Amino acid sequence: MTDTKFVSVIDLDMLDAVCLCHAGLAQDSPESPDYYLNQILNMLYGYLSSDNRKELEVYLAEKKYLPPVDLIL
Repeated sequence: MTDTKFVSVIDLDMLDAVCLCHAGLAQDSPESPDYYLNQILNMLYGYLSSDNRKELEVYLAEKKYLPPVDLIL
């Protein structure tokens, strides 16, 4: 893991991301939650540094989002 660095985020992008989160959770949203999640992902991906993008590639390639598997033999 890398050292923590701060990134400036445009306040309207932050507001849009939070609004999209709420829209995705609302029962009467006109789109599916995946639609709103992809909107947020596309918006925030632009703020990643090239090093962060490389870390993301490894994270996805190694499927680090999956819980550890306990093999019972």
